[in-house]
Amino acid sequence: MKKLESLVGAVGLSVALCCGAACNIHDNTINIPNATINATTDASATNVAPAQAVPITITTSNVFLIDPAETPPPEHVNDAGHIVVYLDDVDTTPLMITAMTNISVTIPPATKPGPHKLICRFHKHDGTPIGMPTTTKFEVSITVTATTDGDGGVDIVTSVDANVTDAAMVDVTTGAGGAAGAGGAGGAG
Repeated sequence: MKKLESLVGAVGLSVALCCGAACNIHDNTINIPNATINATTDASATNVAPAQAVPITITTSNVFLIDPAETPPPEHVNDAGHIVVYLDDVDTTPLMITAMTNISVTIPPATKPGPHKLICRFHKHDGTPIGMPTTTKFEVSITVTATTDGDGGVDIVTSVDANVTDAAMVDVTTGAGGAAGAGGAGGAG
């Protein structure tokens, strides 16, 4: 009977381990008690162009910031980690992974104009580059605008083919107009 109980226990453990290995743990997060993040930016975050950097100042409490490649000291094994910055959604590729508190996050060039958010999330140090996500995060609102020129207008790129010649073009040396084109009037001199 003991052999049967041991066999049933071993099979149950094997099934549990197999099911656990097949589960998606991506959505799981760790809660670090009393951990907080606050992130602020300046007024430029209301008018960010694609490919522009947004300055962010991060403050934390009850966590120990450490680069993912470093080993935390023994007294901070349970609260060591780093900040991962995402654009709009934590299921996207991170824009930055850092242990610094004064950062500049570059907005991807393909970002569409409109309201967006930078999500600064604390990831627990686990020896991997991204670490284990925690429930500790803070969102910074930004507004991405269309690329503008220096006078506030929208940049429109045009090109002129300098190799095209036309008898109707104005002679820039004399100011004389050219011949009339089809359906058009002659140039004034």
